[in-house]
Amino acid sequence: MRVFILITSIALSVQIVIGQKVELSNYSKQFGITPVGKNDKIFAPGLVSTMAYNHASISFSPGCDEMYWSSEDEQSGHRVIWYSRVMEGSWSTPQILDITKEFDGDCPILSPDGKRLYFLSNRPLKSDQNRERERVWYAENGNSGWGKAVALDHSVNGKHLHWQVSVDKEYNIYFGSERSGSKGKDDIFYSEYKNGRYSEPVSLPKTINTVHHESTPFVAPDGSYLLFVRNKYGDDSYPSGLYISYRSKDGVWQESIYLGEDIDCSACPYVSPDGKYLFFKKDGKNFKNVYWVSASCIGSDIHDTK
Repeated sequence: MRVFILITSIALSVQIVIGQKVELSNYSKQFGITPVGKNDKIFAPGLVSTMAYNHASISFSPGCDEMYWSSEDEQSGHRVIWYSRVMEGSWSTPQILDITKEFDGDCPILSPDGKRLYFLSNRPLKSDQNRERERVWYAENGNSGWGKAVALDHSVNGKHLHWQVSVDKEYNIYFGSERSGSKGKDDIFYSEYKNGRYSEPVSLPKTINTVHHESTPFVAPDGSYLLFVRNKYGDDSYPSGLYISYRSKDGVWQESIYLGEDIDCSACPYVSPDGKYLFFKKDGKNFKNVYWVSASCIGSDIHDTK
């Protein structure tokens, strides 16, 4: 049972208000101890990290005054997207986002400008004979809050994809998939957003993708770096864990760097909009929660990349 009281009678869609920026470290009482160095801490115990199953990480509005995450809902039995926002100096009681009340929702990711919320859902799609399977959807933030959920183009959703996706400031999307063009298991694929449509996805180069399993990417808003998780199969040529690749000024992805055993990231890395904190999903015996740590642990080149 969740340790907070869920108020559902007035659970309305919320419009993101991009105003004064929030310093996340000021909420250490609600979020747990503010992390420093390489010492990760469970994030927001009792608020975000509860006894419910956290299947992904978290996502913040540009001003860090709203946050979105997903976990299982006891009443509906499916994964839903929760949100909380700063109200009178503290974070509000989590509510279920309207667009995931009837159908499931998972792995929410806000676009860097806060105008779109991307997420995964198995809800039926009319153009695909109402088949229910994992696809990427998004909603736009308007005057009355979050609008209708819209499925991404068939170029992205027409074949297998799984788990966390990420978008840069141009709405270009990165995701994990074992579709044709993969170099082994799941690869990180990229699809360019141009003239309101998504292009045919391409597997990122061998500096990122291997014969192993690469998944749950996070791309910097300006596209300057990419975080992802690699799981090895059968040999020790690549350690399992969190990796980073930087993109050169001429647009070439550099050889990915293993960030070491000190960062115990199971999946779904995410860097806060201010560039100060790294969030990720961490699995252990009898728990699957969101953790956070200072982003300095993943390199001096990580910063506010708006």
